[in-house]
Amino acid sequence: MTEISDWIYRISRYRLIGSKCVECGEVAYPPRLTCYKCGGKMADYQLPRRGKILYYTVVKSLPERYNRYGAYPVAIVELEDGTRIFGLLTDVDNPEKGMEVEAVLRKLYTYGEHGKIIYGVKFRPVLG
Repeated sequence: MTEISDWIYRISRYRLIGSKCVECGEVAYPPRLTCYKCGGKMADYQLPRRGKILYYTVVKSLPERYNRYGAYPVAIVELEDGTRIFGLLTDVDNPEKGMEVEAVLRKLYTYGEHGKIIYGVKFRPVLG
């Protein structure tokens, strides 16, 4: 990553923004310029921050250069509006299908000689 790409992707990394077709209403994440269903124009769309885990797995075996934190859980999350997205899980030891989760801002990784911290959206179990 570079300083420029950090700046370019900051909005999509810090917020859960997708796109919605102005013609057919199809929602996409990550955002797209044109609809993959009808070819219509897409507009920014704020995705719901809550959903439930449909599928999950724990990534355990990575090449050394990608293995920053050891094993970590990932999931396909179905948001409240039905949109399905891939996301990292946090603050959970034993994820389960159907578990309610919410999007939160968390540290993704550090890089560079000064240890620049990059934050992004992860999903944690709904508290309470």
